[in-house]
Order: sequence, then C-alpha cells, then structure tokens
Amino acid sequence: MTSSRSISAAKSSLRELGLPVPEAELETITAEVVEDIDLRNSGPVDPDQVAIFMDGKYVEWREGGRLCSACIYVVIGISLEGKKRVLTCEAHTGKESLEGWKKVLKNLITRGLRRVLIVVHDDFSGLVNQTRRLFPDADIQLCIVHMQRNAKSHLSKANAAEFMQRTKTIKACYDPELAAELFEQMCDHFAKDAPTFIDGIRKKRNHYLVFLKYPETVRMGFSTTNAVEAVNSVLENMRRNNGGYFQSERVLKLKLGLTVAHLEDGIWRRYNAQIGAALPALRAMFDLRFDNAEGTQTF
Repeated sequence: MTSSRSISAAKSSLRELGLPVPEAELETITAEVVEDIDLRNSGPVDPDQVAIFMDGKYVEWREGGRLCSACIYVVIGISLEGKKRVLTCEAHTGKESLEGWKKVLKNLITRGLRRVLIVVHDDFSGLVNQTRRLFPDADIQLCIVHMQRNAKSHLSKANAAEFMQRTKTIKACYDPELAAELFEQMCDHFAKDAPTFIDGIRKKRNHYLVFLKYPETVRMGFSTTNAVEAVNSVLENMRRNNGGYFQSERVLKLKLGLTVAHLEDGIWRRYNAQIGAALPALRAMFDLRFDNAEGTQTF
C-alpha cells in the first residue's frame, strides 16, 4: 500500500489482499491513518526523553496542477523506558528553515516536552543556538555522518577518504580527552585544504564529541541522526516509486502514517538490547542533571 501513487490506488492495493472490505470501510481506514498523523503532531508527548533526533526531508506534492515543495520535519524520541517513538512528522511548505524548526520545537514544548538529556541534529545554520535556548539543560550533539558527507564537498577524494578514516577512529575512542586531541589533530591536518569548513567544525568540536559522555552501547546511535533515516529512507523510496513526487498532501500524510505505524508496530516494538543495557546509567544521568536544574525552556 505504501508504494501506491494515490489514495484510490492504495484502496485497490487493500482489495488485492483478498479481504472482503467494503468501499466505505476502505475510506474509513484511509481517513483514520491520515487523522492519526495529524493527532501525532498535536497530541501530548512524554515530558521526559533520554534523546531526541531531528532531521528534515525535502518532498513535493501535486496541488492544483502544480508541484508544491515542502520540508518534512521529523523528530524521534527515546523515552526513559527505552521506547523509540516518532514525536513529530509534519510537512511545512517551503524549504527547511530555522523558523520551521522553531515552530516544530515550540509545538513539542507546548504539547508537554520538558526535559531531554541529548538533542541530536545536523549543523543547520542557527539550529544549535535555537535548541540550546529551548532546551538549556540538554547536550547538543551534531551529526558526525553529516559532517563526513560535508567533507566530501570540501576535500579531494583522497583527503575525504582520510577524513572519514580519522573520524571513525575518533568515534571509537573510549577517552573523551583523547578524542578531542585527535579531533584537533585532524583539523590541523586539513586546515590548508579547506580552511572555512575546518574552522567551522573546529569551533563546534564539543558538539561533535558530546556523545562520548554517554554509555558505550549507545554512543554510536547518539553520534548521528541515523534514527530519523528509518523514516526518511522509506519516504525516499516512496517518492521515487511515485515518479519523484506525491499525488497530494493527503497522500503524503497517508504514507507518513503508514510508515510510522510500520516502524512503531514493527522493529521499534521489539526490545533494543543496546538501549536496554544503557538504561540504568541513562536514568541516573537524567536524575542527576534534572535534580539540579529547573529544566525550563525560553521561548
């Protein structure tokens, strides 16, 4: 059903399952899925989260005979019980923007989000200051995978490969101080080849390495926004299968709803051993930090 181009095609896919489902019931199912994604973007959320992961996805849908561009803002949370859940998955027309992220995050706060140990996102311009202002007690982790991708556009192929290898070594460091030293050495090594890029990541070194404060079993997961890729990769496949765009905004919502339900009722429903092993330590970190802080957001 997620590969269908339109809602009518999706209904046909349901019929092909061989189930005697009346037309009215098919419409009800479709409406419920669309309504569920709207409720997900407006309903209450757990105030306490171990981590939230943020990333945007560019899409287009057909509207009135023309293509409308939009960014899907995705926020995934890991609760104190270790459960992964999509907190927000909403499309805003236009390009990804700082104002768009501000609206999304303020909406999450309005819906109840208060205390977060670590916020993970890419180095979108101005976003670090925004998340730091809204979640003053949270660690802000910049995605290392995005940094590696950016290096490919600033360095030669050979240097980009070496940059990749050096960051792998840094990520595997057990000692945060050693990781910081290796990061500085990497910056020194490539400074002449890409001075602007290197100066930018050097200034944000602490945000690239904050994941090393956390238990070893979750460090790799906390160093990137890959958690959001579970949603974005499915959307990308659907976009390609649909000819590069979605037939309408409602079709997009339908497929978002199906994607989220597939994840939360599937692989995310099963116990994650890596998160589970770290939960006692993560809860202790959470209690220690927020017993000593107000955890208030500034709008």
